[in-house]
Amino acid sequence: MRNRTRSTVAVAAVTIAAGAGLAGLAGPAHAAQSTIPVACNNGEQLTVRVNTNHSSDHGGWGVGQVVVGGTGHLVPTDVNASLFDNVTNQTLFTFDQAKGGGNANHNQPTVTCTTSDDTGTLGDFLNPGDTLPPGTSPTDPVTFTLTVIAVRHS
Repeated sequence: MRNRTRSTVAVAAVTIAAGAGLAGLAGPAHAAQSTIPVACNNGEQLTVRVNTNHSSDHGGWGVGQVVVGGTGHLVPTDVNASLFDNVTNQTLFTFDQAKGGGNANHNQPTVTCTTSDDTGTLGDFLNPGDTLPPGTSPTDPVTFTLTVIAVRHS
């Protein structure tokens, strides 16, 4: 997967988990940031600002700052994502990563937020030289979906 996927995951994780993130926790002022619209299972429609560069492959556990739809931040406890090929109707890529082996923030109420705002062609998500999944084409339209379970702090 291309760096675009990692950036999207990082942004979504921080954004969704965040809707979230205190500016002080979001990193230095020079850190690249992006915003992501998310829909949460409590009915909130948020836009979250997150760092696009994190220390781990899946964006780390950075907090996201809510910039539209409320105030506060989201602290991620679980992040999962998938890449779905809309032509072949198949999921091409998934991952699920739980903070602390699934034991992080276990005594705090959580909210689940999702974004499917990142669409493009399969070729947009592949690195040069990557092998195409069977039955797919680089021009296939795909949808990247990110779901974050987070502790919401207002």
